[in-house]
Amino acid sequence: MVYFTICIPTRNRQSYCIEALKAIAESRETDFEVLVADNSDDPAILDDFFRNHLKDDRFRLLPPEQNVLSMVDNWERTVAEVGGRWVTIIGDDDHIEPSLIQILRRYEREYNDLEAVSWARMSYNWPDNRTIATLASVPTGHETYIPKKRILHDHLFRWSQREKRPSCGFGIYHGAVRRSLMERIKRKYSNRYFEHPTVDFDNSCKVIREAKTLVHCQRPLSVLGACGASNSASTQSFELMKKLADDFYRELGDGQPIQEDDFPFSPRLPGLAIISSIAAATWWFCRKYDVDNEGFQENFAHAAVHECLSSRTVEEYEIKVEGLRRGFAAFEGGAWSKHFNPPEVFVPSNSQNQLCGVFKGSIYIRESRLKAATPSEFYRFAQSFVMPVEHVASGRQAFAA
Repeated sequence: MVYFTICIPTRNRQSYCIEALKAIAESRETDFEVLVADNSDDPAILDDFFRNHLKDDRFRLLPPEQNVLSMVDNWERTVAEVGGRWVTIIGDDDHIEPSLIQILRRYEREYNDLEAVSWARMSYNWPDNRTIATLASVPTGHETYIPKKRILHDHLFRWSQREKRPSCGFGIYHGAVRRSLMERIKRKYSNRYFEHPTVDFDNSCKVIREAKTLVHCQRPLSVLGACGASNSASTQSFELMKKLADDFYRELGDGQPIQEDDFPFSPRLPGLAIISSIAAATWWFCRKYDVDNEGFQENFAHAAVHECLSSRTVEEYEIKVEGLRRGFAAFEGGAWSKHFNPPEVFVPSNSQNQLCGVFKGSIYIRESRLKAATPSEFYRFAQSFVMPVEHVASGRQAFAA
């Protein structure tokens, strides 16, 4: 058994996936494997790369099946093939640092019953995803924290922070989960690793409910990349968001619906795919598995206002407000509509993504001047101003020897 498995589900983004694989292959770590689950229309591209270019025993390829799989089913078959003690999933346009194994080993020595580890992530937009001004970000911390599960529960299930995204942090996506925990989740939850189409938050719900000990590392160990064909890219364009949502629904077929009948906030609402799909996943989980989420409705209404206020234009703001207002009017008989109070007059910020520098422990860098052409190149550049992995693994608190 290897110690760590990196899973990369991919569909029709072979060029990005190949860049991710080449970068990981440069690692000198040996106690890990990379499992690529290809769900693309053309299987020849990645097959050729594995046969004729990669030739690395640490890497395995799952070819496409006869029919295109939904995202949740592709993730499902990927984890079923995992050979590692710990497992993570990243996107095909992302990057991860395999030497994080050193930090995992340290945490396993220090914390009993450790089953989930999260870490800070850098963010980076590929050059083809800069249709507007964009910033890359680098968190600069390196401390270790043991969060209280009660607080994580409130953040995720009650949406207690009232922000447009709940900050739960833990889960298999850009985080490490013990394989034994994933097997326990499968036994308890419908005999599947993943159920809901919003797969990352499906898993976060289950990890936060089930993990015995969770540890967070402030040091960034992966990069959330966003290429022009990614779901993240849709935040820059209403048209692209609609297309991606339509494609997602088409490939989902007759499987698990994204939203429940009693939660009328469709990810197909213009501009609201992300907040609606996250909220729908947490609502579904709490209803199906009898999880107390008292306060969610009111908190979600306030979070929805923040979502509207993040709009880049007045038109975008008005579209979001109208879609959410219709949703709240239909949600539990309109009981929570009074808490959705977006301002009548909205003036968008003309400095959004324009200012770079240090803010709340992260460095923001204007990407129009970046020379890094891939997430891995950006990670190598950013390592010059974050704590080295080996220092974090050994518990050192300073750069100097």
